[in-house]
Amino acid sequence: MSDKIIEMLKEDMMGEHQAIIQYLSHAYAMGEVPMAFEIEAIAREEMRHLDWLADAIVELGGEPTMARASVDFSPGAAEAQMLKDVELERGGIAQYRQHMEAIEDEELRLLLARIVHDEMAHQDKFAALAEEARRDAEAAPATTVTQPPAPPSEKRKRLAEILNQGVRHEYTVTLQYLFHSFMAKSKDLAEEMHNIAVNEMQHMGWLAEAVEGVESEPDMSHTDLVLTGDPEEMLKADIAAEREVTQDYTSQLPEIEDAGLQKLVTRIRDHEIYHDAVFGEFLDKVEKAEEAEEQEVEEPKMTPPAPTVPSVGSLIEK
Repeated sequence: MSDKIIEMLKEDMMGEHQAIIQYLSHAYAMGEVPMAFEIEAIAREEMRHLDWLADAIVELGGEPTMARASVDFSPGAAEAQMLKDVELERGGIAQYRQHMEAIEDEELRLLLARIVHDEMAHQDKFAALAEEARRDAEAAPATTVTQPPAPPSEKRKRLAEILNQGVRHEYTVTLQYLFHSFMAKSKDLAEEMHNIAVNEMQHMGWLAEAVEGVESEPDMSHTDLVLTGDPEEMLKADIAAEREVTQDYTSQLPEIEDAGLQKLVTRIRDHEIYHDAVFGEFLDKVEKAEEAEEQEVEEPKMTPPAPTVPSVGSLIEK
């Protein structure tokens, strides 16, 4: 039965992952406006749900999934996008309720019920945002027909390419570090992995908004993930990822002419250098602990000889 429950929870994780990316995509397209901030806040709550589901899967002896259900990336007006999100929440609520009926474990049922309460609030919020977007569209002055925009220059296309490479990287490591945080046995390592994953997700948002700013679309896809529960393997993979992207950002900086974007990419690059150092410290601790364990196995403690019990005769002689 636990295998079936794990599969249901994985399906729920995929739905949360889908919601996070869909909502963030809608927020990034709006720019820095109040509605976008409200959508990002909902995405953060979905990320919390993802964490809870992953923890439950690990407790049942399974491995969390970093896959996601299909995301609707089609463009649209704000009202239409918010209505898409209403429908996504409606489908998620129905799935959670179906899973609650199939699960007998009261603790898990309580967890899913807690998530459903959030999703119902999200559904209502998106419906309110759709209505707000409709009113804003009706109040906006009529626009005159204009000529289609000129095709992007080679420089602008190259800039979008650089920024999207960063988006893909940040999305990839966000997922990889989250998985490693779920699987880490050390509480300190799990917390640090999670904190860094959140920071990488922030980078993804900054870069995705920058892509929108150069009139292009963020590439919300990820590259291959290193999914392992071995502390040494995960840390080595994460250090390699940080060093690779640090080199990429450093080599790309001279190509970025916009001073604001240069500053942004430099800031992100410096964060990656810090992450590299943090992972390095943890790796050093892991390697030292493994060396100490190996030494204990190779050099077992010598058993002290049993004390010699004097004979009665020897005592009499003394």
